[in-house]
Amino acid sequence: MTPQRVSELLDREVSDLTYLSSGQIGDIYQARLDHRSVVIKTTAEERADLMIEAKMLQDLSTNGVRVPEVIVSTKAALVLEYITPCRSIHYDKEIETAKALASLHQVSNDSRMYGYYYNTTIASFTQNNEQTQYNWALFLSQMRILPMAKLCYDRGVLEKSLLKRIETLCSGLYRRIDMSRITPSLLHGDIWSGNLLYEKSGVCFIDPAIYFGDREMELAFLLLFHTFGKEFFEEYTKVHALSGEFYETKVPLYQIYPLLVHAALYGGGYIIELKQRLESLKV
Repeated sequence: MTPQRVSELLDREVSDLTYLSSGQIGDIYQARLDHRSVVIKTTAEERADLMIEAKMLQDLSTNGVRVPEVIVSTKAALVLEYITPCRSIHYDKEIETAKALASLHQVSNDSRMYGYYYNTTIASFTQNNEQTQYNWALFLSQMRILPMAKLCYDRGVLEKSLLKRIETLCSGLYRRIDMSRITPSLLHGDIWSGNLLYEKSGVCFIDPAIYFGDREMELAFLLLFHTFGKEFFEEYTKVHALSGEFYETKVPLYQIYPLLVHAALYGGGYIIELKQRLESLKV
């Protein structure tokens, strides 16, 4: 894409356009806009994803999370503050991220419902967030695991027998976790090392997939990709103690949704891990 084309999309003059990477819905660039360095995310066809991402970032910012400033948001392009990574930070990444996430997870909602006020996105997929669920197990099964499992099946990634096992798991989900101890927490929703930037002043979160859910959903996601270890959990649990069922039940259960997302994106390589989680849960 040329600087002229990006300028047309934004109706503003950009310069020094440099390709950075290819995202899930389009290419990402660094450029100069109004004498400042910015990141420009684009999409090949107009869709609501970039505007939803802008809203999610702004909502996180409102709740005290450091995210890139949203400068311009359209269906074709999203312009964000460029975050300059700091190579010589004087803080522990795990501890600072644990503090930030623990603070985010203290945010709940007045209705005490799971979901969000609008549908959000994860990668190139819509996350349905109809906020009518007081029941976490029902929300997790009906709004997260089953829709993604069916998408994987439709794409030929998930065999029918495996889909049936997931459906069986979801039908009895309420018996596996103690929902009396769970309250809705605001989640980043797609937390791993690739969505964390470290500035001189601390951690900055990018590419959110927010909703209100069990905060331990986020922690299981972190463990899935070995993002953090002992130091993170020691700091995080100063604020939020882990449930007694976290490692044995919640980790394999809560990793099913992100594994399905990755299987839908990248193919069947993640199905082996998915089967391992189901076997661990004796499904």
